[in-house]
Amino acid sequence: MFYLLLGILVLTEAASLYLKGRCFVFKFLFIGAVILILGWACFQSFQQYQIWSEGAFSKLLLPPHQSIAYFLKYSFTHFFKNYLISLVAGLLFLGLANLLNNRYQKRFFEEEEPYLGALAIFIMGQPLWMVYFTGVMFIGVLGTLFLRIGSRKLRFLAASGNRLPFYYFWVPVAIITIIIGKILV
Repeated sequence: MFYLLLGILVLTEAASLYLKGRCFVFKFLFIGAVILILGWACFQSFQQYQIWSEGAFSKLLLPPHQSIAYFLKYSFTHFFKNYLISLVAGLLFLGLANLLNNRYQKRFFEEEEPYLGALAIFIMGQPLWMVYFTGVMFIGVLGTLFLRIGSRKLRFLAASGNRLPFYYFWVPVAIITIIIGKILV
Protein backbone atom coordinates (compact mmCIF):
# COMPACT_ATOMS: atom_id res chain seq x y z
CA MET A 1 0.00 0.00 0.00
CA PHE A 2 2.92 2.31 0.76
CA TYR A 3 4.21 2.21 -2.81
CA LEU A 4 0.72 2.78 -4.22
CA LEU A 5 0.27 5.88 -2.08
CA LEU A 6 3.76 7.13 -2.85
CA GLY A 7 3.14 6.62 -6.57
CA ILE A 8 -0.09 8.63 -6.43
CA LEU A 9 1.72 11.44 -4.65
CA VAL A 10 4.63 11.48 -7.12
CA LEU A 11 2.16 11.55 -10.04
CA THR A 12 0.28 14.39 -8.37
CA GLU A 13 3.49 16.36 -7.80
CA ALA A 14 4.47 15.96 -11.45
CA ALA A 15 1.00 17.10 -12.50
CA SER A 16 1.17 20.10 -10.14
CA LEU A 17 4.47 21.18 -11.67
CA TYR A 18 3.56 20.72 -15.32
CA LEU A 19 -0.23 21.20 -15.40
CA LYS A 20 -0.62 24.25 -13.18
CA GLY A 21 -3.92 26.01 -13.80
CA ARG A 22 -5.81 22.94 -15.02
CA CYS A 23 -8.12 22.26 -12.10
CA PHE A 24 -10.03 19.43 -13.82
CA VAL A 25 -6.88 17.27 -13.78
CA PHE A 26 -6.65 17.51 -10.00
CA LYS A 27 -10.37 16.79 -9.58
CA PHE A 28 -9.88 13.58 -11.56
CA LEU A 29 -6.72 12.72 -9.60
CA PHE A 30 -8.61 13.14 -6.33
CA ILE A 31 -11.58 11.05 -7.47
CA GLY A 32 -9.28 8.44 -9.03
CA ALA A 33 -7.24 8.15 -5.83
CA VAL A 34 -10.40 7.67 -3.76
CA ILE A 35 -11.65 4.95 -6.11
CA LEU A 36 -8.24 3.27 -6.26
CA ILE A 37 -7.61 3.22 -2.51
CA LEU A 38 -11.13 2.13 -1.55
CA GLY A 39 -10.97 -0.48 -4.33
CA TRP A 40 -7.71 -1.73 -2.84
CA ALA A 41 -9.43 -1.98 0.55
CA CYS A 42 -12.20 -4.05 -1.08
CA PHE A 43 -9.57 -6.32 -2.64
CA GLN A 44 -7.85 -6.75 0.73
CA SER A 45 -11.22 -7.67 2.28
CA PHE A 46 -11.78 -10.25 -0.45
CA GLN A 47 -8.31 -11.71 0.13
CA GLN A 48 -8.96 -11.87 3.87
CA TYR A 49 -12.19 -13.74 3.27
CA GLN A 50 -10.38 -16.21 1.00
CA ILE A 51 -7.63 -16.80 3.58
CA TRP A 52 -10.12 -17.35 6.38
CA SER A 53 -12.26 -19.70 4.30
CA GLU A 54 -9.26 -21.98 3.63
CA GLY A 55 -8.09 -22.26 7.24
CA ALA A 56 -9.22 -25.07 9.52
CA PHE A 57 -10.07 -22.82 12.47
CA SER A 58 -10.45 -19.48 10.74
CA LYS A 59 -13.38 -20.70 8.64
CA LEU A 60 -15.32 -20.82 11.91
CA LEU A 61 -15.22 -17.01 11.81
CA LEU A 62 -17.27 -16.95 8.59
CA PRO A 63 -20.88 -17.86 7.80
CA PRO A 64 -22.60 -20.23 8.56
CA HIS A 65 -20.66 -20.45 11.85
CA GLN A 66 -20.62 -16.70 12.50
CA SER A 67 -22.74 -13.83 11.29
CA ILE A 68 -21.38 -11.99 8.23
CA ALA A 69 -21.47 -8.88 10.42
CA TYR A 70 -18.33 -10.12 12.20
CA PHE A 71 -16.36 -10.28 8.96
CA LEU A 72 -17.71 -6.93 7.75
CA LYS A 73 -16.77 -5.26 11.04
CA TYR A 74 -13.31 -6.81 10.85
CA SER A 75 -12.85 -5.60 7.26
CA PHE A 76 -14.11 -2.13 8.09
CA THR A 77 -11.80 -1.65 11.06
CA HIS A 78 -8.72 -3.13 9.36
CA PHE A 79 -9.03 -1.92 5.77
CA PHE A 80 -11.53 0.95 5.44
CA LYS A 81 -11.77 2.95 8.67
CA ASN A 82 -8.53 4.95 8.47
CA TYR A 83 -9.11 6.03 4.88
CA LEU A 84 -12.78 6.82 5.37
CA ILE A 85 -11.91 9.11 8.28
CA SER A 86 -9.21 10.85 6.25
CA LEU A 87 -11.63 11.07 3.28
CA VAL A 88 -14.09 12.96 5.47
CA ALA A 89 -11.28 15.24 6.67
CA GLY A 90 -10.14 15.80 3.07
CA LEU A 91 -13.67 16.59 1.90
CA LEU A 92 -14.13 19.00 4.81
CA PHE A 93 -10.89 20.73 3.86
CA LEU A 94 -11.95 20.84 0.22
CA GLY A 95 -15.33 22.35 1.06
CA LEU A 96 -13.96 24.92 3.51
CA ALA A 97 -11.08 25.90 1.24
CA ASN A 98 -13.40 26.41 -1.74
CA LEU A 99 -15.89 28.32 0.42
CA LEU A 100 -13.26 30.67 1.83
CA ASN A 101 -11.58 31.07 -1.51
CA ASN A 102 -14.82 32.01 -3.27
CA ARG A 103 -15.92 34.31 -0.46
CA TYR A 104 -12.65 36.27 -0.50
CA GLN A 105 -12.12 36.49 -4.29
CA LYS A 106 -9.61 33.60 -4.55
CA ARG A 107 -7.18 35.31 -2.20
CA PHE A 108 -6.07 32.23 -0.28
CA PHE A 109 -5.62 29.41 -2.77
CA GLU A 110 -5.07 28.88 -6.45
CA GLU A 111 -7.89 27.03 -8.18
CA GLU A 112 -6.39 23.53 -7.89
CA GLU A 113 -4.85 23.91 -4.43
CA PRO A 114 -7.87 22.67 -2.44
CA TYR A 115 -7.79 19.45 -4.46
CA LEU A 116 -4.08 19.01 -3.81
CA GLY A 117 -4.64 19.45 -0.07
CA ALA A 118 -7.69 17.18 0.02
CA LEU A 119 -5.89 14.48 -1.95
CA ALA A 120 -2.88 14.60 0.34
CA ILE A 121 -5.05 14.54 3.48
CA PHE A 122 -6.94 11.52 2.15
CA ILE A 123 -3.81 9.61 1.16
CA MET A 124 -2.22 10.11 4.57
CA GLY A 125 -4.92 8.11 6.32
CA GLN A 126 -5.88 8.37 9.96
CA PRO A 127 -4.05 9.65 12.14
CA LEU A 128 -1.15 10.66 9.87
CA TRP A 129 -3.24 13.34 8.13
CA MET A 130 -3.22 15.41 11.33
CA VAL A 131 0.57 15.38 11.45
CA TYR A 132 0.67 16.24 7.74
CA PHE A 133 -1.78 19.14 8.00
CA THR A 134 0.05 20.57 11.00
CA GLY A 135 3.34 20.32 9.10
CA VAL A 136 1.98 22.13 6.04
CA MET A 137 0.53 24.93 8.17
CA PHE A 138 3.77 25.24 10.14
CA ILE A 139 5.88 25.47 6.98
CA GLY A 140 3.49 27.98 5.42
CA VAL A 141 3.46 30.24 8.46
CA LEU A 142 7.22 29.94 8.92
CA GLY A 143 7.78 30.78 5.25
CA THR A 144 5.50 33.81 5.48
CA LEU A 145 7.39 35.01 8.55
CA PHE A 146 10.68 34.72 6.65
CA LEU A 147 9.13 36.70 3.81
CA ARG A 148 8.04 39.46 6.16
CA ILE A 149 11.49 39.60 7.71
CA GLY A 150 12.92 40.06 4.25
CA SER A 151 14.36 36.82 2.95
CA ARG A 152 15.08 37.38 -0.73
CA LYS A 153 15.53 33.68 -1.41
CA LEU A 154 11.82 33.02 -0.80
CA ARG A 155 10.46 36.11 -2.61
CA PHE A 156 10.47 34.35 -5.99
CA LEU A 157 7.80 31.95 -4.66
CA ALA A 158 5.47 34.65 -3.35
CA ALA A 159 2.99 35.97 -5.88
CA SER A 160 1.86 38.95 -3.85
CA GLY A 161 5.10 39.46 -1.98
CA ASN A 162 3.55 39.28 1.49
CA ARG A 163 2.70 35.57 1.93
CA LEU A 164 4.16 32.30 0.77
CA PRO A 165 1.60 30.23 -1.19
CA PHE A 166 0.93 26.70 -0.01
CA TYR A 167 0.82 25.46 -3.62
CA TYR A 168 4.42 24.30 -3.52
CA PHE A 169 4.09 22.49 -0.18
CA TRP A 170 0.95 20.31 -0.34
CA VAL A 171 2.43 17.31 -2.12
CA PRO A 172 6.14 17.45 -1.11
CA VAL A 173 5.22 17.61 2.59
CA ALA A 174 2.85 14.67 2.00
CA ILE A 175 5.64 12.64 0.42
CA ILE A 176 7.99 13.42 3.31
CA THR A 177 5.29 12.67 5.89
CA ILE A 178 4.37 9.33 4.37
CA ILE A 179 8.02 8.27 4.15
CA ILE A 180 8.69 9.27 7.77
CA GLY A 181 5.46 7.52 8.82
CA LYS A 182 6.63 4.34 7.08
CA ILE A 183 10.02 4.52 8.77
CA LEU A 184 8.57 5.08 12.24
CA VAL A 185 5.90 2.39 11.99
